[in-house]
Amino acid sequence: MRLSLRFIILSGFLLVLLPALILLSYTDFTKAKSNLENNFDFMVEQTAENITGAYDLVEVSFRILSLSLEDTMKKAFEPFIQDYYSVDGQVDKIDLAKIKKGLGEEFDLYIINDKGVIIHTTFEKDLNLDFAKIAPSFNEKLQKIREESRYQGDRISNETVTGNVRKYGYWGTPDKKYILEIGIKSSQFEEPLKNLDLLKISADFEQFNPDLKSVNVFNGNGTVSNKPDFKVTEQQKNRIGEVYDTGSRIDFIQESVSEKWVYVKAEVEEEDGSASQGDKVIELIFDTSSLEQRLDDLATSQIIFTLLFIVIGGSMALFIANRISKPISSLTKSVETIASGDLGTDIVDSSSSKEVSNLSNGIIAMKDSIRGKINDIEVINASYERFVPKEFLTLLQKKSIIDVEIGDNSSLEMSVLFSDMRNFTMISERLSPQQSFKFLNDYLDKMTPAINDNQGFIDKYIGDAIMALFPSKPDDAVQAAIEMNKALKLLNKDKASDQISMGIGIHMGNLVLGTIGKDTRMETTVISDTVNSSARLESLNKVYGTNILISGGIRHSLSDSFQSQSRLIDLTAVKGKSALLEVYEVLNPDITDHYSSKLETSTILQKVVKYFFDNKVDSASKELKKISKYRETDNVVQYWVDKLK
Repeated sequence: MRLSLRFIILSGFLLVLLPALILLSYTDFTKAKSNLENNFDFMVEQTAENITGAYDLVEVSFRILSLSLEDTMKKAFEPFIQDYYSVDGQVDKIDLAKIKKGLGEEFDLYIINDKGVIIHTTFEKDLNLDFAKIAPSFNEKLQKIREESRYQGDRISNETVTGNVRKYGYWGTPDKKYILEIGIKSSQFEEPLKNLDLLKISADFEQFNPDLKSVNVFNGNGTVSNKPDFKVTEQQKNRIGEVYDTGSRIDFIQESVSEKWVYVKAEVEEEDGSASQGDKVIELIFDTSSLEQRLDDLATSQIIFTLLFIVIGGSMALFIANRISKPISSLTKSVETIASGDLGTDIVDSSSSKEVSNLSNGIIAMKDSIRGKINDIEVINASYERFVPKEFLTLLQKKSIIDVEIGDNSSLEMSVLFSDMRNFTMISERLSPQQSFKFLNDYLDKMTPAINDNQGFIDKYIGDAIMALFPSKPDDAVQAAIEMNKALKLLNKDKASDQISMGIGIHMGNLVLGTIGKDTRMETTVISDTVNSSARLESLNKVYGTNILISGGIRHSLSDSFQSQSRLIDLTAVKGKSALLEVYEVLNPDITDHYSSKLETSTILQKVVKYFFDNKVDSASKELKKISKYRETDNVVQYWVDKLK
């Protein structure tokens, strides 16, 4: 076997010098690596000690300020307790706003039931807050205060929802039914606490140590004191609980994300009888990527140092070969870049060879041709998106309309919204065809954003009707319906005549969306009885005189806030289904007339429906009499009055 001269020279050079260079580089690298790691660990230790010390200072300051407000807090309870006595413990009759006005704007009042839920408050963000769920140990202390019917002042702490600093006090009612709570955000400690804000202190430490990514201060229940919106993972809760219970520190490395996590406990002296938990667990997250990068740079420099001698010694031998291979290598990289999708790369012809120059010109022509084809596809896709929603293509797992074939389909669970304009036929009779199209397009133009802004997309327009799909959560569909009604109100406000009304039905279930037709003409469609149910609910708005109707399946999948703004009004049969469909009306203060009274009827109306379909007509009629006074302002009540005659 013949060996090239280039190979012989390079082999001899490497066999003599390479082992010595490798040993020297390895020794230097090991020493430098140890120094970098020790320096990083030292900064971690110093940061942990300093931040726990800072927290201790904050807590001491909180305790001093808290004690100074204790007399103010006790006096503030006097009118609160007097009102409780005056209404014989009927908390619904206590005028919290009036008491707050007498005390001052810095005060907020709360009434907590025996389950640990805030049922009345002047601070709306905390309404329905459930301490039993978010802070079980804290709720146990609250319930002890209730059972002992006593006053308990608390330390200054952060609001559960907003994170703002407040001083709280609690008083268990004599009948042991409720806990009266007062929170004060006093101007006396507003200014001093600016420099004691945990969020600011955390930010200062993050600025001081560039490797410190995040500082989170956790209560014993796992909530974050300095970042109210922080979402705690289950893994974090377990670590926090271990550190809080044992007091031991936890260190671990997250190699996948280049992070070091440190958990330390900051113990705080409890005030006598305090309802809060003063001890905290501080989570420090350090970015190890800079350390890793420095180690990588160090390794790279050592490798470069070693290779430098190899390169210098072999450069002359490789000069001629490089003279030939360099332009071809450059063109090869350009082709690889083009193949990856980057058509912006420049093709540089650095060779004096005619053949290489011809190859370069051919690659340039190929690149320009590919760019032209891509531009054509992008124009086609943009045009087709006006007829076929891009969301439809996404659900079919297609990148382009060109990829769609007859029979492509996907089975999914989603919400279907069906809306219909009530009086378009009557209005269009007075308009020319051009005016009718303009009128309809103005209406659809106002409805569409409400759907798109809530993660939905329009499947099709059916005259003046809209069919929309919501792949994510049912809340999106209900919110879209509410915003469509708001948009309709604004549209009607701008019109002196031709007032528009609309009905909306929403149902959820499994459906198949795909393409049907022939090669020469096809369209997208949705196949499911979910669509029929949505259309049925929409049409029932005419029967009940309502605006938005949803099925029981939708309602039971909604968040609590949406569930609380709905009421069961009937059960109805759906074609092809043996089981009756629950019909719920969506109520919203922005779109519903007589909102409060309709919401109040929900419980009794549910009983009416239940008794009726259990063939207990007399019981249904008896319950209906309780709300029959609302028949003039509530079409649903009138419907049931007529039905039970």
